[in-house]
Amino acid sequence: MPEINLTGLTKRFGAFTAVHPSDLSAQDGEMLTLLGPSGCGKTTTLRMVAGLEEPSGGNIRIGERTIYDSTKNIDVPSENRGLGMVFQSYAIWPHMTVAENVAYPLRMRRVSKAQIAEKVRDVLDLVGMAGFGEKPATKLSGGQQQRVALARALVFQPEILLLDEPLSNLDAKLREHMRFELRMMQQRVGLTALFVTHDQDEALTLSDRLVVMNQGRIEQIGTPEEIYERPATRFVAEFIGKGNMIEIAGHIDHSGDGAAFDLPTFEAPVRIVLPPKSVRVAPGDAAALTKAQPCLFIRPEKIAMLAPQTAAQNGAVHLPGRISGRAYSGDHHEYLVALNSGMSLKVKSAGGPRWDVDAQVALAIAPTEMVLYK
Repeated sequence: MPEINLTGLTKRFGAFTAVHPSDLSAQDGEMLTLLGPSGCGKTTTLRMVAGLEEPSGGNIRIGERTIYDSTKNIDVPSENRGLGMVFQSYAIWPHMTVAENVAYPLRMRRVSKAQIAEKVRDVLDLVGMAGFGEKPATKLSGGQQQRVALARALVFQPEILLLDEPLSNLDAKLREHMRFELRMMQQRVGLTALFVTHDQDEALTLSDRLVVMNQGRIEQIGTPEEIYERPATRFVAEFIGKGNMIEIAGHIDHSGDGAAFDLPTFEAPVRIVLPPKSVRVAPGDAAALTKAQPCLFIRPEKIAMLAPQTAAQNGAVHLPGRISGRAYSGDHHEYLVALNSGMSLKVKSAGGPRWDVDAQVALAIAPTEMVLYK
């Protein structure tokens, strides 16, 4: 299957820029996910690839074929781009059977009846709907409608599959199940797919790579592991998963590309020394950076909770604190640990002792698990 390549792709609505100039590529056979909050530009980007929204500038290529180029006045109509599309509204026609819904793209392409019957049968089997061809569309469950919409998008063997929040109308349990089915199906067929969602769990489960967007700009591109474990910007750190973000009000000493500062606790300030790879400088001009408040980011599951007298080991930073809250979440406990009168850390503990509220503890954190955003 071909790649998707976007170069300088831009979309403006009057004076408002919905998508700033963006370079992006989905590799052959890859599930690439656009992830971000509402209004970040992810759906607009997908609609530009689909030909449903005209870009304000840039270039879109599918394989060796240019389907949009603002400088050469190339704008291939949506129906000629060779794209399969599944959107939040499945658009299943209620007056048709399952087979008739799936066959529609083939009828529009004037495929013979014999070929239509064969292709519909094969694709329904692929999506787990074998034997449902004659069932009325009005008798389908939400999960079955999603499968039919996917079958209709796949039946004419598109070059690229575009998916815009296709699971958002399903209940939580079915949605989780369909994530894995959709992922396995995409890998089995070998399609290059561009997926849009605001659901982090969905993005992490489905994707080969993620594109995190914010206010029309790309914040970071990487594998799910890279995005979660090494967020490049403060926005990505706060948006993906749970985390502790602590503003650093005191002086920060710089040694090479690393950083050192004091973190106040109930007992005494604790010196924290971070290696260069734990320091991130936000993109932008120097004047803007000097006005930004430095913040320390730590994932709750990267913090170990120990008895207060436990000695520090392996270079971990020990922060004395007091448990101010606790919640049980089935496979783990979540604690809120106060370090001083104005600062608390969330801690996720999947094993070890169960701690009581008001217990004195020590939090052990490796410097490599902390990130300072400046």
